[in-house]
Amino acid sequence: MKISHKSAIILIASVLSLVAIVVLAMYLLGIKPSSETASSHPFVTPRASAPGKPELIKLEQVTDQAFGDEDTYVPNSWGAHKDRIIRTSRGDLFTTYISQGDDLNDREWHLMHKAPDKGWQEIQSGNAGAEPINIVLGKNDSIHLFAWPQTQGKLQHIYSTDNGATFKNEWIAGKWQTGNEQGYSSVGVNDRGDIVIDQTGPDKPGIFNWAYFNADTNKWTFHSNTLDFRYTYAFLFPGYNNDLSFVATRDVQRHYLNLPQPANMSSTPWIFNEVKYFHIDDITASQPKLTPLLIKEVKPQDPNNAEDHDLVYVTDSYVDTAGRMHILYLNEYEGLHQAIVEDGKIIKDVAMPNVDFGQKVRITQDTQGHFYLISMGAQGATLNIYPGSSDDTDGTQLAPVVKFNISHFLGCEDYDFCHSPTFTVPRNGHQLSDTIDGVYGNHNHEYYFRIDLRGNSTGAAKSMQMPFTSMVIVYSDEKKETTLHTR
Repeated sequence: MKISHKSAIILIASVLSLVAIVVLAMYLLGIKPSSETASSHPFVTPRASAPGKPELIKLEQVTDQAFGDEDTYVPNSWGAHKDRIIRTSRGDLFTTYISQGDDLNDREWHLMHKAPDKGWQEIQSGNAGAEPINIVLGKNDSIHLFAWPQTQGKLQHIYSTDNGATFKNEWIAGKWQTGNEQGYSSVGVNDRGDIVIDQTGPDKPGIFNWAYFNADTNKWTFHSNTLDFRYTYAFLFPGYNNDLSFVATRDVQRHYLNLPQPANMSSTPWIFNEVKYFHIDDITASQPKLTPLLIKEVKPQDPNNAEDHDLVYVTDSYVDTAGRMHILYLNEYEGLHQAIVEDGKIIKDVAMPNVDFGQKVRITQDTQGHFYLISMGAQGATLNIYPGSSDDTDGTQLAPVVKFNISHFLGCEDYDFCHSPTFTVPRNGHQLSDTIDGVYGNHNHEYYFRIDLRGNSTGAAKSMQMPFTSMVIVYSDEKKETTLHTR
């Protein structure tokens, strides 16, 4: 077939115009060209932008039957590292809580479902073991829950591929801790659907057991690493080149650090005084090697004061659109800090004195890459949103706080019986979005909230895959959404 000279010129001009548009879009979005393999993701460097004007859209009770009796462990709200809520692409919400069950090792988990414009309904339950269970969103909107029934060293994976209509069960093989020792358990997922779950071991040496799910092969592989001490409350981040990163708090009995144990037997013998970042370059190796990076160690001002134990611990960790790891940690003597790790090095560690209550603070971004810190107010009567300022590009410079009155569904300050506001973020399987769905707990109560970070709830809600390789804008009048999809 012959092409006329005029048609050829039009075709060439069209191609050149398309290339120019792509180059301009990459410049405006700040996309870095990737020098890595095809399996890696280019990252978007945040640019200074106007902060959003957050709005609280919904606030309602999920249940008043959660387990949270004072001084009886392990309560529903225990564990800042727990993933508790997911949102599917259809807008369905799923969240979990635990009730008392039969005893300490037989708490009962409950899966609650909220369809769009419907109320909360329980759709599944089971034996949780000792801890609250984790829930994450996997590939193709699959739903994944993880439990340790009867605390017997057996890891149960409960999953659904049909939006929660039916569930299947499997046991993830591995040399897990036994003898009524569940170990602290965390879960993380990337946007390819790879999942990692861990279990901690004894104080010294520390054992880090973990299983990795490859979404391409649909297979789990078990691994175990030995550390100098036990590191718990881990935030897990499977990468895009068969790598894995996580952040955790050292959690050991005082005598392992040559510190006196408390004289009062009712006091905790453990001390939390170090935060580390860990990285594995290749999880497919027969013996994957962990490389640690010390983020912060805090020594007790009075070594003989055994009541001084929460010296430093992680409240949240987050990988941003530039691939940097943000670590929020509370220093008992200096308050809240934010450390940022890039290419295995700490590039920034700054105090965050303007945050009202550093014990319960988390971090995320909206679809423009703008940062937000979100925390419970000091008295539990407000949800506090701290947008980055108009000059901020990494979440360390904050605009004035926006406070939402939640006094009719009160939160509280207790670290174990009132869990942090926990919401939809990439590490539990979600695209970045201008709208986040979350939960917070207060003893026997579990509450749900929805926040529009940019304050555009009357317009089109947006979401963005993080990180993403190319962008296609799809409009839907039915759902009034604008979604940035990947190819």
